Amino acid sequence: MIILYEPDGGEEQRFDMRQLRTSEAQIISRTTDMSWGAIKIGVGDQDPTALRGVVWALLKRQQPTLRWADFDPGVDELTMRYDAREVAGYAADIMAMPEERQARLIAELRYLALDPAGVDDALAEAAAPPKETPPTTTSTSDG
Repeated sequence: MIILYEPDGGEEQRFDMRQLRTSEAQIISRTTDMSWGAIKIGVGDQDPTALRGVVWALLKRQQPTLRWADFDPGVDELTMRYDAREVAGYAADIMAMPEERQARLIAELRYLALDPAGVDDALAEAAAPPKETPPTTTSTSDG
């Protein structure tokens, strides 16, 4: 998941949650008093504490003295978006569902995708028949 941080009057910054180290995840858990599982779910649910924790930990790489209390963005300054890999995974899940459930989920996926235009490509890829894998050939050496 990608977290967008757009401070009031500032330039948008992107933070990839997959870039976190386990030690950073532990610090976020301890600081927020949330389990790592709750943080991951919280980021997906746009929970302000979870979003703040991840961005704070990643900002600390550039600003090692940044304290939790000193990083207190507005709730509308942090939002989560799905990266292309996540969009592809959700697209496959959506295409496996009954057709009557797909429209709402596709609209939600477009809204949450970092690249909304990529959703259609991911859906088409998920709906396409499986690609054939070329036969593997082995060669023997007469050497």
